[in-house]
Amino acid sequence: MMLKQFIEQLSTDMGFEQALEANEDGSYSLRLESDIDITLRESTDSIIQFYTKIAELPARNTDEFLLKAMSANLFGRETGGAALGLDSEGKRMVLVDFLAEEQHYPAFHDRLEDFANYAEAWRQETIEFNEQQEVEE
Repeated sequence: MMLKQFIEQLSTDMGFEQALEANEDGSYSLRLESDIDITLRESTDSIIQFYTKIAELPARNTDEFLLKAMSANLFGRETGGAALGLDSEGKRMVLVDFLAEEQHYPAFHDRLEDFANYAEAWRQETIEFNEQQEVEE
């Protein structure tokens, strides 16, 4: 499995004392300094999935925010090719991306870095939108 090798290399690059351990379901959890938790998992056909919960879905002007998110998803312009969506309960914004099989570590590392940056940007965007709605109330 390619992901295990990538995680070992990533752990070394990030200066971890030991490589990240797989969770019970075979996924890996990576917590970044910005409090972004990224779950990495590999499918049976060697496609690597990146997944993170961004922030609570705005309670006010939800339609306006979702329209903004859907526009950002269009052609992956404002998401780096990743997709914004909602968690299974429809309460939190999530970001998901996939890395096709047969990639090398530099491509994985670059995609993960981009994913983390877009996750942080969208978390900030969501928090600021929520704060703006409270001010306007």
